[in-house]
Amino acid sequence: DVYYSVKKEYDYVREKTDIISKEKESILKVIQEIDVKKRKTFMKTLSSLNEIFSRNFSQISTKGKVSLELENPKEPFEAGVAITVKTGHGKYFDVTSLSGGEQVLVAISLIFAIQELNPYCFYILDEIDAALDKRNSERLANLLNRYMKKGQYIVISHNDEIISNATNIYGVSMHDGISKIISLKV
Repeated sequence: DVYYSVKKEYDYVREKTDIISKEKESILKVIQEIDVKKRKTFMKTLSSLNEIFSRNFSQISTKGKVSLELENPKEPFEAGVAITVKTGHGKYFDVTSLSGGEQVLVAISLIFAIQELNPYCFYILDEIDAALDKRNSERLANLLNRYMKKGQYIVISHNDEIISNATNIYGVSMHDGISKIISLKV
């Protein structure tokens, strides 16, 4: 009697562990499917973003080509993404080795690439052109004009190139000690 009682209890526990094992396998299979989809989606997005990023940079810089590269291509979620600049002479640079103005161009190219990939309707950019020289400011103004067709931008700037390419200008002027807001539709 004791044997049958213990065997019945054992069979009951074994049945439950079998059910739990099957559920575990099913959950692990779903997790694996999600991981495959996540990786595929990430790689597709990274590829699209990299293409737009490279195109944007080539439009505003003559420094060379930029690209986004995985620090660990075999396990993309285990490490980060690096920005690499390749000059026309075949040399590769890390973005941190560029000048301040060149870093701005890289950052702007990436920001606009992200914006193109996942657009919003409204953007505020505060003195993104502060570290740029005249020629690079002209290139940035051209890039801004292209993107302004797809969204609304408020760009805070003191740069003549950016201001002269704007569609509307707002400013503050002081006259007789009183600040006044000025607007101009170009």
